[in-house]
Amino acid sequence: MTEMWVHIVIFVIILLLLLGWRMKWIPSSGIGGKEGIRLFAMVAVAGNLLGMMLTAGSSEQVYSRGYRLEKEDTGSYEKKFVVSVDGEKTDTLYVQIPEKEVQEQEEQEQTQKLTAKEQEQKDIMEEIARYNEEKGDPDYYYLPEQWNGKKLQWISPADTSGKMLTGIFLIAAMIVLVMKGREEQVQLQKRQEELLMDYPGLIMKFTLLVQAGMTVRKAFQKIALDYGRKKKSIKRAAYEEIRVVCYEMESGVSEGEAYRRFGERCGQVKYKTLATLLIQNLQKGSRQMADMLERESVEAWEERKRKARVLGEAAATKLLFPMMLMLIVVMAIVMIPAFLSFYGGA
Repeated sequence: MTEMWVHIVIFVIILLLLLGWRMKWIPSSGIGGKEGIRLFAMVAVAGNLLGMMLTAGSSEQVYSRGYRLEKEDTGSYEKKFVVSVDGEKTDTLYVQIPEKEVQEQEEQEQTQKLTAKEQEQKDIMEEIARYNEEKGDPDYYYLPEQWNGKKLQWISPADTSGKMLTGIFLIAAMIVLVMKGREEQVQLQKRQEELLMDYPGLIMKFTLLVQAGMTVRKAFQKIALDYGRKKKSIKRAAYEEIRVVCYEMESGVSEGEAYRRFGERCGQVKYKTLATLLIQNLQKGSRQMADMLERESVEAWEERKRKARVLGEAAATKLLFPMMLMLIVVMAIVMIPAFLSFYGGA
């Protein structure tokens, strides 16, 4: 039971983390959202369960009346024990055949001065050697029950493979969490870029509809209706948000609140500016609404052109390395046959 406390603590920590995410005490953004948390919990719990099973099947064994080890055919063997002298545990001992252990002890005495703990271990090993000389058993190697009137208790430590397996799974769960977080960041960045790329076309459509005499609400509904008819398998974030605005207004949300939420969901300065403009027009009214939208449309298209130029320059830079590789290949194709013909003719 003493070896199981690590796994129990891990289960409690996982439960507290899940509770914290559930209660929104710990933010789920940046770690893959619900999907990342679910995968983390699955991997961590599965690894801890497997580790617990291994740990439960390999608890430490205590031998209070000595112990005997069966000699191997190779003539050498080693087993790890923790020896307790009158109830006080010493360091770990690796019990070996007496001849090998005596040789190692003599070398240690020659090279360095032993501490009190090391001297005690040396005396115990000498007692083991003397005890086995008295036994004279060719098949078994015995561990004594007493030494200098003190009771010896031999403890065979539990296998730590269960804890190691749990640790490996926990590391894997953290890696999964980090990977899902990076994937979430990539998707968020793509969404932001998509919103910026769609803004000029969206504001132009909206400006044309308003200039044609439609109200802002009708213009939103018209854009959402056209997008719903032409929508394919690939969704566009800006137009999806416009559809959400229409659904909110149809469900009873006020027009101004719907526009405010639209700007917050998009998160871009351009969309927040548009939302603010629409709210001001709704509250105070603005005769220059169409002119302001037209200026915003022109600025958006200019920004779109600058963005396209930047992307084009970045693409040219990325193509530089493949072009150099192709040049090297072409030069090799031309020069290698020439060298071969030259040296072959010579």
